[in-house]
Amino acid sequence: MSLSLAGERLVLRETIRDELPQLLNIYNSNPGYNQLRNGFGIVTLAELETEYDSTMGIPSGYWLTVYAGKQIVGIMHLIVTNPADQKSWISLLLIHANFQRKGYGREAVQLAEGLCASEGSLHVHHGVIAQNEPALLFWGKLGYEQYRQVLAPVGRLEQPVLLVAKWLSPSPE
Repeated sequence: MSLSLAGERLVLRETIRDELPQLLNIYNSNPGYNQLRNGFGIVTLAELETEYDSTMGIPSGYWLTVYAGKQIVGIMHLIVTNPADQKSWISLLLIHANFQRKGYGREAVQLAEGLCASEGSLHVHHGVIAQNEPALLFWGKLGYEQYRQVLAPVGRLEQPVLLVAKWLSPSPE
C-alpha cells in the first residue's frame, strides 16, 4: 500500500520511480536552489534518480509528490524514522516556483508533521543550507528552531547546513 496524505488543498502521494521525468521541472523551476546545492542551475534526470534511490533506500523514507487538485506543485522527501538517529526528517521540500507563496509548502509540512506525530515522533527535523535565507525564514515561520550548524554534503557540494527542529504536539489517541 502506498502512502497518501490528504489536506485541505493538497494531497501528498508516494512517488514511483517512473514518475521522476515529470518532476524534473519542479527542480529546474528553482535554479537558485539548484545553484546552492550543486553549483549548477539545472538538475538532470540521472541526478534525480540517484536522489530517489538514496531516499528510498531508507526503510521509512518516502518521496512524495505534492498535488493541488491534479496539478503537481512540489516534492517532499520524508523520513518518518531515520535508522541512523531515530529522528523524523523532512529532508527536502521543493515547491515549483510558479506555486510558491500560496501556502502549499506550509500545508505539506503540516501533513508530514501529522504523520510523524501519529507514528510517535516528538519532533521533526530539517537541514537548511546556511546561505538559503528564504528557506530559513520559511522554516522559522513554521516554528522550526535552529539547534546546530554542521558541514554536510548537499547535492554535489559540502557546505554549512543549519539543523532546525520543531516539537510536535502529542497525537490524540
